[in-house]
Amino acid sequence: MSASAVVAKITFSAGPPDLAGQLALREFLFRAHQQGLPTWITFGKIEFAANILMFIPIGFFGALCLSRFRWLIIPIVIAASATIEFVQSTRLPERVGTPRDVVANTIGAVLGLIMACLLVALVGLMARTRADARADAVLSADANRAVTPAAG
Repeated sequence: MSASAVVAKITFSAGPPDLAGQLALREFLFRAHQQGLPTWITFGKIEFAANILMFIPIGFFGALCLSRFRWLIIPIVIAASATIEFVQSTRLPERVGTPRDVVANTIGAVLGLIMACLLVALVGLMARTRADARADAVLSADANRAVTPAAG
């Protein structure tokens, strides 16, 4: 899965991802707060939201791949996320592993799982609706043949 590869690249890199981008975001927030952006919108909250967004595709595609056991994507993500944070804390000195990231990653996976379940339900509903329409058409055609007298 390419989503997993992207997450691995971001989370296991030696230093924080895109340090220049992080500095630019902090500067942007500082100026935006001066212009009236609510001060509750912080770098930490944006980072938390980014972690959620990063794990939505993993929850979504993982749930689709685990068709009969979709729910298993959640403990898988928790274990993987805890491993990522442990490695960041113990093996990557420039990185900071936190339980907060495990929570954000899990929220993202749960949202992805919910989206996958909704998609599967919608596709199932559409398939049943089409099957019902075809069955109604066959019954209608059979009824018309029974009522119409045979030519000849």
